[in-house]
Amino acid sequence: MSAMAPTTADKRLLFICEKYYLRFYRPIAERLSRSGFRPIWIALDGPDQWDHDYLDAARTIETLFDADAPVGDDIDALCRFEHAVFEQPNVFEANYSYTVNVVRSYQRARRMADVWYRTTLAMLERFAPRAVFVWNGRYLPYSAVSAACESVGQLLLTSEIGWVPGTVFVDRGGLSPDTTDLAGRQFESARPDDLARADAFLEDYTTRKATMVAQRPAVPAEVRRQLLGDNGTFLLLYGCQVDWDTNVVIGARRFRSNEAAVSFLMEALRPIPGGRLIVKTHPLDAATNTPRLRAIVEDRGAVVADIHPHALIEAADCVAVRNSTLGFEALCYGKPLIALEVAKYRHPGLTLAAESVEDVAQQLQRIVRGDRSMPDRDTLRRFVLHLLDRYLVPAAYDYFFDPAKLELLSHLDRNVSHASLEELLNRAAAPRVVADPIVTRALAQCAVSRTPFLSRQRHKLAGWLS
Repeated sequence: MSAMAPTTADKRLLFICEKYYLRFYRPIAERLSRSGFRPIWIALDGPDQWDHDYLDAARTIETLFDADAPVGDDIDALCRFEHAVFEQPNVFEANYSYTVNVVRSYQRARRMADVWYRTTLAMLERFAPRAVFVWNGRYLPYSAVSAACESVGQLLLTSEIGWVPGTVFVDRGGLSPDTTDLAGRQFESARPDDLARADAFLEDYTTRKATMVAQRPAVPAEVRRQLLGDNGTFLLLYGCQVDWDTNVVIGARRFRSNEAAVSFLMEALRPIPGGRLIVKTHPLDAATNTPRLRAIVEDRGAVVADIHPHALIEAADCVAVRNSTLGFEALCYGKPLIALEVAKYRHPGLTLAAESVEDVAQQLQRIVRGDRSMPDRDTLRRFVLHLLDRYLVPAAYDYFFDPAKLELLSHLDRNVSHASLEELLNRAAAPRVVADPIVTRALAQCAVSRTPFLSRQRHKLAGWLS
């Protein structure tokens, strides 16, 4: 007798996230559902359109939170982001609603981390999922979910928005500092005999000006002439990141603020005759940071807010970032790129070192003398080919970019990331988990549901009308 095919009960997947992130997960969940998997959304902040099963965990979390149970000191490691948030709450209040409105204080964060850790174990015991998907994984409740999964050997998949519109990153385990795909391959393994497709993507990407933000177009030559002024000869562009980005709050080695990065670059630029630093503010905090940045730059550069980032990249001689998307955009234009912090594209064949002011000054002087060897063209093409074929996950979601830019997804026609994901999930086995009986009983009070059909229709109608 042949073995029975696995049922969807054997192929459960948990998506644990706020409803904002469903826009990125819906296309992935739908495709996995068609392949026989059973996506279950663990809702954190109320129901939303989701065409699969969901469970609202709020009641369990509230019940356990109110119970009087000790919290160990080891839980502090799960609250690093919250520690920063509640030291500067005015910085974060508009950006991390769950943190500010639900967690609310660092002492509550410690309690929340403990509750989510134990509740995650109860979820793993109840559902025995093949995998758990979380967004980012660096702040609560995702940091606690991630730690619980790691403690029992549960397959965890973390995600963030990809560099190409309509794509996401999916990393196995915590967010990867590089572009290792789900099959364990890095970009150096990309086949070098098909690089014309990488050239076609780079041409299309730069032609379409495929930035994630919407700003007015500009002519690069005119931008350069304006920013150099009468005495400038060399333009170094720095692209700001928001200082509340988790990659900055948790991942930064040295530069935890844009002001620190700009001050460093100003010192490195000092030996360059006619060198000017152009600081491109981030659209989400330009009004707040502009005066402080201008005070650092003084008359040796400019702080700009409304010039299209691609025009600035084309106008610049060199680009510097901490680890933002602007760095990937600069590589697509073949510009020398200084990576001040760890970034997925940081590589000796793609980016310049930045270990000290003197180090960066030497790099800039080589560029002034005409050295345009970085990024190495073949390395860049292999990197891009790896992204298109194996690492970026096409999801075709609606976001803040011009929908026409989704046409860039045509370059991912040979992408195998979905197939790699399904292969990984088919091989995965749920670990044996024995959870706290008290938590198990509390979670049992929460039933798995589906969004009513009329609610889904109302959601769709609201989308059309908007």
